[in-house]
Amino acid sequence: MRLGYDLCEVVSEDIVGLLKSFKEDHITVFQLTKVDDCTYRFYLPIYQRIMVRKYHLTIIKSVGILYYLILIFYRKLSIVGVVSFAVTVILCNQFIFRVEIIGNNPSTTKLVNQVLAENHIDVGDKKRTYQQLNDIYDDLKDSFKGKIDYLNIYQEGGVLFVKYTNSVGAKKVEKNFENIYASKDGVIQKIDVSSGNILVKLNQYVKKGDLLVSNTITSTSEVDKIIETEGTIKAYTYTTYEAKIDKKKMDDGEAFSYLLHTIRSKLGSIDKIDREKVLSYGIIDNKRVLKVQYILIEDIASKEEN
Repeated sequence: MRLGYDLCEVVSEDIVGLLKSFKEDHITVFQLTKVDDCTYRFYLPIYQRIMVRKYHLTIIKSVGILYYLILIFYRKLSIVGVVSFAVTVILCNQFIFRVEIIGNNPSTTKLVNQVLAENHIDVGDKKRTYQQLNDIYDDLKDSFKGKIDYLNIYQEGGVLFVKYTNSVGAKKVEKNFENIYASKDGVIQKIDVSSGNILVKLNQYVKKGDLLVSNTITSTSEVDKIIETEGTIKAYTYTTYEAKIDKKKMDDGEAFSYLLHTIRSKLGSIDKIDREKVLSYGIIDNKRVLKVQYILIEDIASKEEN
């Protein structure tokens, strides 16, 4: 048993016929023993495993030097695979493998690429910290002041995302004869209505559901007439977001940058951020908590009565 053998078991009513088949296939059998009426056990050299596959033998155990060498070989392969996978995961978490710019203007997207290049951001570069992303965010805002209304930059895995809304990308409202209502509470900032009976003024506070533009006008002969309504009404809207993280996970500065990016990612696609104000930042119940208020400029005109 020095080289390596498999202890095999087979159920056969014709053991003599089976042994003849083994002989024809040049299969060597050692220490044949009878377990019960139809069950037999014997040893086969490990290197003959492939030759006996068609007989569907049950391997009880394996012994010998060759068996242990094979076992060590496969375990080493498994260890190498695990190590390779771990190294790949670590590398993927450290480097940028794709830069995705999501916007509505090809020329602006090209300029965003140029700013990223100036900040040495490209595929294969090391991922940026939250503080570095904040710096790039400020750089982009300064470079595109007046051209970009909404901007966000963040990382997910090995992908760096830059999202923006160009200032000329306002949505057009479909023409119809429905009234226009306020979709949110806010203070009227701009009225751009080409058709309809305007019922609000600049700097007027309105509540969600208030009628902004009516589809009805009364003529000099006191006859009501239904007209089309078309246009946008922008307003200052107010919203507050809060984010938190376990205080042990990051230091104070890194946690602030992380929480700020977390909050900004919640804004989604909006017309414009007028003001971003940090209301509070501190530790509450062993968590670093950041609360930020945004004053947004949004089109609150809606054809649906809320």
